[in-house]
Amino acid sequence: MSSLEQAAGSGEQLTARQQPRGTTSLVLGAAAVAMMVWPFVLPEPVPMRVRWFPVYWIVPAGIGAVVSGIVALRRARGQQEADPFRARAGVALGTAAIVLPLAVIVWAMWALSHAYQ
Repeated sequence: MSSLEQAAGSGEQLTARQQPRGTTSLVLGAAAVAMMVWPFVLPEPVPMRVRWFPVYWIVPAGIGAVVSGIVALRRARGQQEADPFRARAGVALGTAAIVLPLAVIVWAMWALSHAYQ
């Protein structure tokens, strides 16, 4: 293979790698959802600090999933070969990871305020 063919082949590989695919959004969203169940799936001998530490990172990971998914969707707009499935899935998982913990907090505040009246 000549050096010209090698350069053309590497150029095609670079453009394929540079296309936004939304993988970051999907990974962040899946990690955020996994962190919601983390304290409940670990066995009892694991220390409480280790079991509950990921809870603090649920909302930031969800926000990162939503932002990176929206960016990937905007970059993929107009590209025929781009598949926005991963970005959309990441946005959906990130939104769930933001809304569910906040809904639980609002519910807990409401329940506690009504318990002491």
